[in-house]
Amino acid sequence: MDRGTIALDIDGTITEDDHLIPDRVVSYLRELHNKGWQLMLITGRTFSFALEALEVIDFPFLLGVQNGADLLTMPERKIIGQSYFKKEVIEHLDALYEGRGEDFILYAGFERGDFCYYRPRRFSSEMLAYLSKLKRLCSKPWQPVENFETLDQDLFPMIKCFGSEQECWDLEKQLKSRSFEIEIRMIRDPIDLAFYLLLVTHKEANKGAAVKYFMEAFGLQDPLITAGNDKNDIPLLSIGDMRISMEKAPDRLHELANIIAPSSIVGGIVEGLKEAIRRLNG
Repeated sequence: MDRGTIALDIDGTITEDDHLIPDRVVSYLRELHNKGWQLMLITGRTFSFALEALEVIDFPFLLGVQNGADLLTMPERKIIGQSYFKKEVIEHLDALYEGRGEDFILYAGFERGDFCYYRPRRFSSEMLAYLSKLKRLCSKPWQPVENFETLDQDLFPMIKCFGSEQECWDLEKQLKSRSFEIEIRMIRDPIDLAFYLLLVTHKEANKGAAVKYFMEAFGLQDPLITAGNDKNDIPLLSIGDMRISMEKAPDRLHELANIIAPSSIVGGIVEGLKEAIRRLNG
């Protein structure tokens, strides 16, 4: 019997660890699956990075990676939807980066090897040290290149920009001044809290659009419970019938939420989901 649908972010929502989802969270999600709830996990991670944490989930679920740029059924790893932006976005961003002293990185996508292109000579030594932390979180080797113009690829899932909060705000404003079909979300860097990240994807590659695609493609049932922990989860929370914001989330998510769950450090999503289901059952 279909009970409804649950769509969850990963980092800061179901786990506080790069590679480990707490046993109690996995056990409770399995219990909900057995009772007829459909699980979706929608993350900003690449597929290979997400898989390092998700291998402990031993029942079928739906997965959206890189904010929904690639949509897959699991465990089959079958792609059922993609939303990639055109190369012209990279060319415009190159112009915006002139004189900035740092650079952005570019992801290839699941079917292209799930790695990252980057231009080492355009980064400072400090930023290269930071990027070395990111490389360790990716199971696929990064590809150093001199420039992005020569890549034999015309469509891409995600660009990631780095900087202070103000630098990211300024860059976001400039990108939005152009009529590209892109989605731009700024989040606090979970790897190094000194940085903020600007995630640039196709306009349909956002967590809310990903959930809607899955719901329609598989005829999934309401009610829809959604949960998240950062600003890229705003589209996800916005479409939920019951909305859960994690304790450490920004104020905007708290404003959208029906329920504030304890931190993911203590597996608080379990308490959040239990309360959401209790309220739905009246």
